[in-house]
Amino acid sequence: MTDRGRPAWVDRALEPGGLLLAAVLLLALAAFVQPQFDPDFWWHLRDGLHILAAGLPPHNGYTFTAAHHPYIIQEWGSEVIYALLYRAAGMTPILLLMAVVTWAGFALALRRAHRPGGSLGVLAVGGALVVLAGLEIWGPRSEMFTFGFCGVLLFLLDHHRRHGGRAILAVVPLFWIWGNLHGGFVIGLGLFLVVLGGDAITNWLHRRTRAEPGRPAGLAPGLLAPVAWSRWRQLAGLWVLGAVVVVVNPNGLGVYKYPLRLLSSNVAMASIQEWQSPNFHLHGLLPALALVVTTLLVTPLARRTSLTDLLLAGAGLVLALYAVRNLVIFGIFQLPLWVDGAEGWWALLAPVRRPGPAPAGRRPVALVVTALAALVVVAGLRIGAMAASPENRPLSAAYPVAVGRVLCQGPAARVFAPYGASGWLLYRIDPRAPIGRGCAPDRVFIFGEVDLIGPVVFHQYLVAAAGLPAATRILRQYGVTAVWQPRQGPLTALLRRDPNWTCVFANRGNVVFAWHAAASRWRASRAACPPPPAAPAT
Repeated sequence: MTDRGRPAWVDRALEPGGLLLAAVLLLALAAFVQPQFDPDFWWHLRDGLHILAAGLPPHNGYTFTAAHHPYIIQEWGSEVIYALLYRAAGMTPILLLMAVVTWAGFALALRRAHRPGGSLGVLAVGGALVVLAGLEIWGPRSEMFTFGFCGVLLFLLDHHRRHGGRAILAVVPLFWIWGNLHGGFVIGLGLFLVVLGGDAITNWLHRRTRAEPGRPAGLAPGLLAPVAWSRWRQLAGLWVLGAVVVVVNPNGLGVYKYPLRLLSSNVAMASIQEWQSPNFHLHGLLPALALVVTTLLVTPLARRTSLTDLLLAGAGLVLALYAVRNLVIFGIFQLPLWVDGAEGWWALLAPVRRPGPAPAGRRPVALVVTALAALVVVAGLRIGAMAASPENRPLSAAYPVAVGRVLCQGPAARVFAPYGASGWLLYRIDPRAPIGRGCAPDRVFIFGEVDLIGPVVFHQYLVAAAGLPAATRILRQYGVTAVWQPRQGPLTALLRRDPNWTCVFANRGNVVFAWHAAASRWRASRAACPPPPAAPAT
């Protein structure tokens, strides 16, 4: 208690650093509420509707190219949650749920990075940088479960290594839930191993340095802080239980096969943007670049950071440089290191004598409350705007509704559609979804589940979509009868010259071609179809 009879944390919260941290937490929640921008969401939703109606399918009914490939629905739990929420109240509760999950992981990462006596202002700046670095990634996607659970897991591990107790037992049900929601549980098992390995090395080095006459020069005081071996053994046993309990899953051992097959698909890794290394020349990734650079700059002055946290930051950096989607994971892995190092720089650059904090009685509490209330209003307005985005409604102007209507009104067809739009089309033609009743197409060439599709089909899709000479042969090989492509795409240019394909619909951005023998069965207007190329002069 302070001399004014209120808890000390209240006075700290009223300091500039505390207010800045509160503002970051409020605005972070607003930043985490993003509209549904990923077309793959819609096939995940269709999966969830199918599971609720008939259970997990042994094979996929979405493609004619991979109909008999084993179908590991590794996100089945997330998909069922999406289906239940969407069926009850549309997209808004899904946006809010994923934002809260993300915010919980972020808040626990901040709590873990804060050390007694540390600067709340520096912590707030580090947290804000993490939020900005993930602006291209936040959203209602299942990998946000992995982000949130990584924050929870790191907090539980850190608490147990410092204080012990029974709270660490929660990691076992955490991994069980995680394994049924998203395949990123393997990242959780990996970071758990990094913690175990880092603590084991720390204890060994601590014993060696203690046995020597003096501490090595320049060794940071927090680098070799030991962890009780009894707690280490408890963590090792819980890691084994966590690795086993994820198999309690409708997919069984398939939950391990899925990430291994996905990461071993060179075609998918080289062709899907979120699995590629980050291109820091893009303006949207400049905050992420700032996070990486500043982390490297502050590391030399991180005097209280343990060897384990250094290893975690290094592992996060490797993940971030491997795939752009892992940038947010790096953000929470490195946060204790960043905050510790930034505090070291602040102490180094600050004046020799700094004025002390203002007396508690002079703090404008009413003004502070008013400012925070204004931030709450701003955050609420942004959340409302994101919930009202047209990207959240599958029949809005954000989607090619006219193309979907043409395909629905046409005859039964095997559709070659753009990879990024196939997920939306699958939901559009789903007979279980109210908006899809009566649609004629039953299956597509490819959709976003690249592990199911396999590298051969995925490569064939890329060849056909690029309009290469083998494209028409691939379309004939799989019996494709309808092709939906961008109006200016290379495959569109190829089919315009092919007498076996007839344009049955076109608008400003898209074209639908039908196999010539079946073109007469399409009722769509051809008024907007691009004219065939002129015959070459003789």
